[in-house]
Amino acid sequence: MTIVAFYSKGTSIEVQNTWSKRLKFYYPSLKLVPLLSEEAKFATVALLWKAPLNYLNKMTRIKGLISLGQGVDHILNGNLIPENIPVVRIVDPYMAKSMSHWVLLSILNIIRETYGYFSQENTKIYKPRDEKNFLSLKIGVYGIGAIGSVVAKDLSYMGFNVQGWSRTKKKIKTITCLSGSEGFKALITNSDIHVCLLPLTPSTENIFNKHKFINMKKGSCFINAGRGEHVDENHLLDSCRSGHISNAVLDVYRNEPLPKNHPFWKQDNIRLWPHVAAETNPDTAAKQIANAIKCIDNNIVPPNTVDRTLGY
Repeated sequence: MTIVAFYSKGTSIEVQNTWSKRLKFYYPSLKLVPLLSEEAKFATVALLWKAPLNYLNKMTRIKGLISLGQGVDHILNGNLIPENIPVVRIVDPYMAKSMSHWVLLSILNIIRETYGYFSQENTKIYKPRDEKNFLSLKIGVYGIGAIGSVVAKDLSYMGFNVQGWSRTKKKIKTITCLSGSEGFKALITNSDIHVCLLPLTPSTENIFNKHKFINMKKGSCFINAGRGEHVDENHLLDSCRSGHISNAVLDVYRNEPLPKNHPFWKQDNIRLWPHVAAETNPDTAAKQIANAIKCIDNNIVPPNTVDRTLGY
């Protein structure tokens, strides 16, 4: 029997039971137990999302950690996990497509004046609104990895002019791929819509700050489904208040849930989502997680093991 400790912040026991059922289909000898339970001290693997990592100190048998999402910053922050413990992330085509749908929805809502039409509907105004010419817009996607590359290709397929940025040079058909500091600067200054899908690492924290927003075109749209820590929230708020950033669509924040007294709530040109752009789906992710657990059990390096030097 393989004991796997489970923790997903903010979810119920029903969610754990769903994961247990899906994982046991692929790995019948697995037993999923709560991270905070007494039985967790016998676990060899932990499946985590924003867990209290201090509990891992009591788990002397742990051989590997698996993130319940694409991001692993919630595990790596603070350097609490020994280097000999592999950390594995999920790379799920379903999540990539979900993110692509959300980004496309966010962009279409802006260029087709969805929010303006909703307002007119409430006041019974039957009147066309100005539609932005999508052929003239340049969309910059920051982070064209497993998820971002799918988003960029789908946007291109829909007829948008798409440029993407990554730490190292990539080649993606129909996408102008940029890299390095000069590539980042070019994307900042040339894009009309900015989509952040970066991993969170020390080098990407606060990467969108006053300097970056000032250098974006006046009237740009900023969309963030990466991490809240990518953005200096005060600087974004100032840019939205001044109108330099015409619209922002946010799915992630520095503090989640977003506090009720946060000024974002009162800013009309900032649209807020509760971190749902691409949620992990047990039906599509269970097979690869079960395989990662098997690999860890058998001292094999699992697919999608994180490179600690890169942070993803």
